[in-house]
Amino acid sequence: MDRPSTAAPAEPTDVGGPAVAAPARTATPVESRQRMRDGTELFLRTWQPDPELFPEPAGSLLLVHGLAEHCGRYQHVAELLCGLGLRVRAYDQRGHGASGGPRMVAEHPDVFVEDLTEIHDAAVGQWRELPFLLGHSMGGLVAARFATARVRPIRALVLSSPALALRLSAPMLALHRMLLTLVPRLRVPNPIDARYLSHDAAVVAQYRADPLVQGTISAGVLETFVRGMAQAQTDAPMLEAPMLMLVAGDDRIVDPAGSRRFFDNAPPDLRDALWFDTGYHEIFNEAQPLRGEVLAALTGWLRKHLQPQAA
Repeated sequence: MDRPSTAAPAEPTDVGGPAVAAPARTATPVESRQRMRDGTELFLRTWQPDPELFPEPAGSLLLVHGLAEHCGRYQHVAELLCGLGLRVRAYDQRGHGASGGPRMVAEHPDVFVEDLTEIHDAAVGQWRELPFLLGHSMGGLVAARFATARVRPIRALVLSSPALALRLSAPMLALHRMLLTLVPRLRVPNPIDARYLSHDAAVVAQYRADPLVQGTISAGVLETFVRGMAQAQTDAPMLEAPMLMLVAGDDRIVDPAGSRRFFDNAPPDLRDALWFDTGYHEIFNEAQPLRGEVLAALTGWLRKHLQPQAA
């Protein structure tokens, strides 16, 4: 496959070399639940780095998954991050996976950002440090909104195939508005076509067979995208943490043009991006060798930002 190209229109930005994390043991996450203010319980997984390699963790990272999936699909990513000395916490978003809440329903457009705020506050209270924040697809939108609205400070932001633009026709938007007005909780078939998640056939088959992957969506959830994307684009100049964008150039699930627009409006001194021109949406699950290139770019950038700041 093609080597990645930078998203910047100017000279490529150095996001770290092909450094990879130290080999991580197979990590078994600690499972727990956290009750949100409205009473909904979210399912959490927390991975810890090997204490023999890292007597003290190098930092912490919060991971936010994408639409219809769940955080259990990120075991390999969490183990890679633990190999950098990071403790990792991920959660199933409300209405997803093993978390509570009506399936694929959002009571208001900010509900997923509010949930991330509570997850963030609990992690900071427990670990007494600012976390890195990594979001994929819908989780990337949630993470981008969280960071650009300056809801809480973070150490750095990583966006993987973020849902910052969708290909929605005028008739589709009109139907959405009608459903939002009349039946915002009505679930209709999820438009995600699993064929375009990855070039790895095994990944596609596992996704289709996963009982925790949701097959529906509601107008209320779609509204979190419609409003959230516009707000994130408007707020992009407000970003105040270092950011890495990992973008699938052949994404058929979200429109990668939204990533370019967001990148262009983010502060130049804080932004790094890599475009993987032939990649499908789930770049962490792409066929090799592209998957390895993406994960090496991620770990190289994180390694650089784990270094102590010069005095």
